[in-house]
Amino acid sequence: MSILTPLRSTPSLPGRSARPARVRRWDRIMGLNARNQLIARANPPRAVRLVNDKVATKRALTAHAVPVADTLLVIDSRRTLARLDLDALPDSFALKPSQSLGGSGILLAARRRADGDGWESASGRPITVGDVREHVRCILDGEYSPRGDDVAFVEPLIRAHPVLDEMSFRGLPDIRVICVDDRPLTAMLRLPTSASGGRANLHQKAIGASVDLATGLVERAWMDGRSIETHPDTGNRLTGRRVPHWATVVDAARRCSAATGLRYLGADVVVDADRGPLLLEVNARPGLQIQNVTGRGLLDILPSEVAA
Repeated sequence: MSILTPLRSTPSLPGRSARPARVRRWDRIMGLNARNQLIARANPPRAVRLVNDKVATKRALTAHAVPVADTLLVIDSRRTLARLDLDALPDSFALKPSQSLGGSGILLAARRRADGDGWESASGRPITVGDVREHVRCILDGEYSPRGDDVAFVEPLIRAHPVLDEMSFRGLPDIRVICVDDRPLTAMLRLPTSASGGRANLHQKAIGASVDLATGLVERAWMDGRSIETHPDTGNRLTGRRVPHWATVVDAARRCSAATGLRYLGADVVVDADRGPLLLEVNARPGLQIQNVTGRGLLDILPSEVAA
């Protein structure tokens, strides 16, 4: 019997938002157990450990010509931190833990303060050199890592391409592409909203938008269990828009398997206003919400050699 024996989803109860109309065959929806079995079969532990380390993953991706954000600084110990002149950091940057989950522990400095004393967040909150130093200490102590101590690294701040910025509310939108080996299977945009606090997190009421793999066109958008056509905060249209640099986005996603050793993965790509598509993260355990967004069960599109 296949490890991918699906779990039959329960139809919506009265009073709850229905699943998208295109999802007709409940037995082709991948459930959590089926996904976990697939991951255990397809993704070697060594590859999973690699992608859990963002600094190591960036090195592996770069070796396979996958575009990633530059790494400006790696801080691996308190001794290294003590030697650094943090005030020399650029006018805008992203400070990240290497092993965090779900985007936790990221500090974003949007601009240098007018008086030159530290930075500001996108909302105008002051960020002092002391704040940055303390945040690095928290990262090193493993506050954001499920595996204990961690490493901090700094990247240039990513600013969304104008087309995607117009489709979002404040935060950074990204593109999730599910791949098996070098074959992209399905894709969605994740667009921040005021309800999501500017984060591209579907569980926090960000928008998921299905993207056609061949053309990069947004086919439909989905938020909190219902289909929408315009952004609830801005009124800007979502459906029918084309994701910029789509061919490069797909090419970056398809290279991730060879770079990391994962067979089944979710590639998260952002499109920077100046640098174009950048691979942000590779997920060994991509979530299942993409099925609601695209209206198609993952078991319908998995290649037979993986499903067997």
